[in-house]
Amino acid sequence: MTGRVKASPRGRLPLFVHNTRGSTAAPLGAAVWRCRGGVLGVAGFSAAANVLLLVAPVYMLQIYDRVLPSASHATLIALTGVAVFLLSCFGLLDWIRQRLMTRVALTLHDGAVDAVMAGSYHASLRRARQSGGQPVRDLTTVRQFLNTPSTLAFFDAPWAPVFLGAVFLLHSWLGVLALLSTGVLLGLGVLTETRSRGPYRLATEQAAEAQRFAENGLRHADVLAAMGMYGAFRQRWRRKQDGSVAGAAEGGARLSALLATTKTVRQTVQVGTLGLGAWLVLAQELTPGMMIAASIILSRALAPIEQGIAAWRGCVTARTAWGRLNDLLQRTPPVDGRGTALPWPQGVVQVEGVIATPPGANRPVLHGVSFTLRPGTVTAVVGPSGSGKSTLARVLVGVWPAQVGQVRLDGASIGEWPAERRIQHVGYLPQEVELFEGSLAENIARLGAPDDTAVLAAARLAHCHTVLMRLPEHYDTAVAEGGANLSAGQRQRVGLARAVYGDPVFVVLDEPDANLDAAGEVALLKTLQTLKQRSATVVLVTHTPRLVRGVDQVLVLQDGMLAEAGPRDAVLQRLVRPAQRRAG
Repeated sequence: MTGRVKASPRGRLPLFVHNTRGSTAAPLGAAVWRCRGGVLGVAGFSAAANVLLLVAPVYMLQIYDRVLPSASHATLIALTGVAVFLLSCFGLLDWIRQRLMTRVALTLHDGAVDAVMAGSYHASLRRARQSGGQPVRDLTTVRQFLNTPSTLAFFDAPWAPVFLGAVFLLHSWLGVLALLSTGVLLGLGVLTETRSRGPYRLATEQAAEAQRFAENGLRHADVLAAMGMYGAFRQRWRRKQDGSVAGAAEGGARLSALLATTKTVRQTVQVGTLGLGAWLVLAQELTPGMMIAASIILSRALAPIEQGIAAWRGCVTARTAWGRLNDLLQRTPPVDGRGTALPWPQGVVQVEGVIATPPGANRPVLHGVSFTLRPGTVTAVVGPSGSGKSTLARVLVGVWPAQVGQVRLDGASIGEWPAERRIQHVGYLPQEVELFEGSLAENIARLGAPDDTAVLAAARLAHCHTVLMRLPEHYDTAVAEGGANLSAGQRQRVGLARAVYGDPVFVVLDEPDANLDAAGEVALLKTLQTLKQRSATVVLVTHTPRLVRGVDQVLVLQDGMLAEAGPRDAVLQRLVRPAQRRAG
């Protein structure tokens, strides 16, 4: 049968790097590249701010070595005025670089959030362990870390050698002490990394696992309550949560010990600097002003290292989150909307030797399935439970890819159709109907801006217009989470209206009668007849004999293989004869 033809439709992160397996995922790299101007600005303002940090030691040097010996009030006033002005400039620069760092964090988040959401979406399709909202939470973790003041310590750290050089200029022995002190603190920083990284990373992963487990369970709280499963569910969650808490406690204990050691070393170095400086003053190799200046400069040299160690827990958490995002997006197929615009399809569906394995499974469920569907036909897919019917439905609409073989719509692989165009041509009703936050009209319109005419047409085609008009706000009725304010039959009919919205040429319905009463089944048969009259290609996965009687052809799946295929009456006769012989 000739189908209808329509003329027109209705980088790496600068502050921390994790294992990127060779290169940063392109979306994250592009987001980081967009931040380059802000990062350079933070670096520039940090350079100016660190230079101004020398104001205090120079001021002390001048006070002790010039003002006090000369008893000059004018010099004191002049020096104090200059110092206050320069320190005000330092405060302004420090505020500006913190604001810039906030802008960098927001720019990175805005540049990567769409790609991360797409990666989360594809991970959910693959039933990957890292799915749901975890990638978005990981991106938030990175943004929050970049937005903390402790992040600026990584921009201040490169200036430590400058301060050490200034101490050497005051006296070589003080410089040696400063160099040794820096080496000890750096060693403590390395020890902090090696000792706390493992426990914190394990704690973060187990916390994410516990979160996923809790979310999955609480989505089905009614089942837990009805079947008395809550106690066992809670115990399993506690085991996962306890592992996370234990890892965090172990990492925290190690980090606390190292932080205490760091603070002790830091104070000891400060005392040692003053003590050595006083010795050199007594030996007339140093002035009192130089002794005080050396102590202040050394404290500025060590401050970024100490701040970095204190912020290490957040750094490890953010770096782990960044690594997970990289791994996720490297497994996400690229989205390319370019290419030749394909013509509006007529609805010829060709399935060529499809072998498909559901995400998370180890063995294929479909084995070499091949058939062709013509426009204006309704095809029933039947077979025992576990024969691969729902897997076939998902492969037909491109939700799950085929490992071998192709599903073609008018000669083009179903995956070659850009998603925004494929949804114009393909309708799908899953076995479990999920409605989303928004109005009923928005759900029927597939969360797009509802076209009132198209929404009403889809509702009438699905024979749910009368049902929806009985609701208090009709099509504007807000859908509760998961469609909890609607009955299963109402959700089924809204899902069917969503599947036929926009008059698609290829419609796949997986158990569309699962929650329908007798009147609903009659309405569904009328919907199938209307779709057939409109030359749509319809695939119906069902166990209901009454629905099979209204189709044109039947496909029988057995153990993932196509056992029978052909016109309805011929296939049903071939299925009935063996049963009659067994009964006889």
